Amino acid sequence: MSSEFRFSIKKTDTLRNQIYQDIKDAVISGKLKPGQRLREQDLSRDMGVSRGPIREAILLLEREGLLVTQTHRETTVAHVEKVEVDQLLNPLRVLLESYCIQTILPRLNEAHFSDLDNILNELIEACKNSDLSAIVKKDLQIHEYLVALTEEPYLISLWSGVSSRIVFHFINNSHVHQQNDFSQLIDEHRELLDAIKTKDWAIIEPVLRRHIY
Repeated sequence: MSSEFRFSIKKTDTLRNQIYQDIKDAVISGKLKPGQRLREQDLSRDMGVSRGPIREAILLLEREGLLVTQTHRETTVAHVEKVEVDQLLNPLRVLLESYCIQTILPRLNEAHFSDLDNILNELIEACKNSDLSAIVKKDLQIHEYLVALTEEPYLISLWSGVSSRIVFHFINNSHVHQQNDFSQLIDEHRELLDAIKTKDWAIIEPVLRRHIY
């Protein structure tokens, strides 16, 4: 594992969950690259923790498709090909988010819209600072907020794996949103939130499709 990146463990969360989140953030943000090896003993040394919770976190990330461990071989960061994004992951994400949004539409209220506006403002601030790690987090947070309102753990887990692989591919293969001060990214999310505020699926559906694709 590259000596340029080190993990830090916060004591406010369970050890496994914090290790999981730290590795996931590093993969999605591009700090850990496709094909890069992750050794349990190295992670244990760097984080100052035992290998048990590290192994558990790695298993969770394998289920999400961000890490790959082959029999009798070391764990590596996954590769995500464009054909998978175009033909499988994007259609799955549209299906999942469409279902989730339609499920929660009847009970969306001004408090929810205020929360979404706050996340959008944080995304805009991250874009102003060209903070790619924060941009990725806030981009995902807008969608995750909507999915989480279903209160369905399986849906949340399924969406997380699909969306993480899409963003991971984007970070490692595209810089389109960095043009023109990320204005395209901001405009797309603003348009989506405006559509959701109408609570009219006929208006939301084409905007959601354009945004994801």
